Amino acid sequence: MSMKKEKRNPWIRPKTVAQICEFAMDGENWGMNVRDWQHVIRNFHSRSEFEGSIQDPPAIMRDVLKDEGQCDGYLAAYVEWLCERAGVEPPEWVFDPRRVATKSWYDFPRLWAQSFVEAPGAFRRRGIFTLPDNVLNLRPGRPRKSDAEKRATNAARQKRYRQRVKEKLEKLRELEKAST
Repeated sequence: MSMKKEKRNPWIRPKTVAQICEFAMDGENWGMNVRDWQHVIRNFHSRSEFEGSIQDPPAIMRDVLKDEGQCDGYLAAYVEWLCERAGVEPPEWVFDPRRVATKSWYDFPRLWAQSFVEAPGAFRRRGIFTLPDNVLNLRPGRPRKSDAEKRATNAARQKRYRQRVKEKLEKLRELEKAST
């Protein structure tokens, strides 16, 4: 009995690079997963959110996709390039020698010379010649808080406020007693 991958639910976006490969069944599906992950990281506000999404190494897809390692090379190069732009140390898995294309890949074969010249170094080192999309737009300031964290903060603030009001009322009562 052969083990066949179940078809992934197309409405679940990969939240990590590991999930890009985990959910992929073929090259087209892998590309859609990369695009979906780009939509997820587009909403990141902090480096820690980004680092959390790239921490776990994705599976090597060379044998599954039969693509000469081009998808593995692209993903490693893309993560390294985004890390460089975000000022984050790239995870160790991006430097795995298996994540290099054995056959060069150009996103626009007719414009191969332009792609060859303009591709970032992280891509060229892996035999991938493309201009990547910079979807990571980290914003300065406080990191985002979940609704639960906001409720807890507001509850603590209300408790402090009520305590201050209670203390003021107690002082007023004492002043009233002292003046009578």
